[in-house]
Amino acid sequence: MKALGRHRRLVKACGLAACLLLLLNGSATAQDPEAGLVDAQARATAAKTEVTDLEAAMGPAAAKLEAAQREAAPVRSEAERAAERVATTKASLRRTHLRAVATVKRIEEEHRDATEEREGEVRAGAGFAIAALIVAFIALAWGWFRASAAVAYLARIQLGQAIGLCLGGGFVTISVGTAISSAAGVAGAIGVAILSLGFMLPVAFLLARHSAEVQRGRAKSVLGRERLPVRATQMIAALFAFFFLLGLGSAIFTGEAESEEIAPRTREQAEDREPSSGALAAAEDAAAGLEERVAPLLISVRQRQADLRAIRRELTKAGDRLADAEGDARIFTRRLLVVEKREAREREREEREAERQAEEEQREFEEAEEESAELAGCDSNYEGECLTPGIGDYDCAGGSGDGPNYVYSSVSVVGEDVYGLDANSNGIGCE
Repeated sequence: MKALGRHRRLVKACGLAACLLLLLNGSATAQDPEAGLVDAQARATAAKTEVTDLEAAMGPAAAKLEAAQREAAPVRSEAERAAERVATTKASLRRTHLRAVATVKRIEEEHRDATEEREGEVRAGAGFAIAALIVAFIALAWGWFRASAAVAYLARIQLGQAIGLCLGGGFVTISVGTAISSAAGVAGAIGVAILSLGFMLPVAFLLARHSAEVQRGRAKSVLGRERLPVRATQMIAALFAFFFLLGLGSAIFTGEAESEEIAPRTREQAEDREPSSGALAAAEDAAAGLEERVAPLLISVRQRQADLRAIRRELTKAGDRLADAEGDARIFTRRLLVVEKREAREREREEREAERQAEEEQREFEEAEEESAELAGCDSNYEGECLTPGIGDYDCAGGSGDGPNYVYSSVSVVGEDVYGLDANSNGIGCE
């Protein structure tokens, strides 16, 4: 039994040591949340103070901004109107410039078209005159032309071949003349002449071939004669000479190209790529003066806006810091509550352990008393503490009795109170 008691006491001591370690650990852990909470509360207090100061500073800053805006508003509006007048004047001058450019361009195009038309008429008249002159010479030298090698070759081939050759040559001549007639000057006139001969020469070659065929007796004359009368060729030559004179006169006496004259003012407006006027200069001067007046006012407004934005930024940062500090305070408060709850649970467990240990010690003491009573015997008149009979008187411990034996706890008198421990006769001694 004594060995069992010692073992139990050892187990209880180990448990108590473990509880103490847990308690100390919990106390150490509680120190960090407490310090963190204090720090968070200090930071929250500082942030609240800063927020209050910044909110107080926002009012004057906003008032200064509003005053600067009121001061700058009329001058700024006037400057904007002046800038609009400058823009309107520039737009009007620009429109005038564009109209003048369009007018000059239209007149120049009309003049160019008239010039080209006149040159075309001159080329056409000169070219037709050259072609008529050549045909007139052919008519005057009809005999020589009829005896030419070209006509002789046409006479040797079939009529269809001759017609095809003449028409093909005429088409080529017309094509070449058309291409050359678009050139300027003498070349264009020669092109018109070639173009005209492309129509006339095939007819002349076919007539000359027919005349040669009639002379050789291979064909029947249309006029009933072997040769054309000299007067007929002269009349044809005179007719084409008239055509020559008509074309030459048309080329020589073609009038000058007529077109609208460009007014000097219009040409000046068209050539002025940067239109300007007295009204524009006055508007620009007025706008420049207003810009000089409004510039410092706008600088002041921007400065006030920057100050207000800076205060708002700082207020936002302070609010963030306040929110962070309050969040940290809430976190540390929750942690502290957790630690306190854990400590309370540890204390309760320690108290229960202490009570259990006291109960164990009491039980061990009672067991030891029972063991002693079993060995030495106890007075049967008392229950509770074992009072050994035959060893002398018993008095209550702490009383006035002189022993030699003492009772250290209350006992129940179940028989005769032989030692006088129950003074008030209520059945309990040494209360």
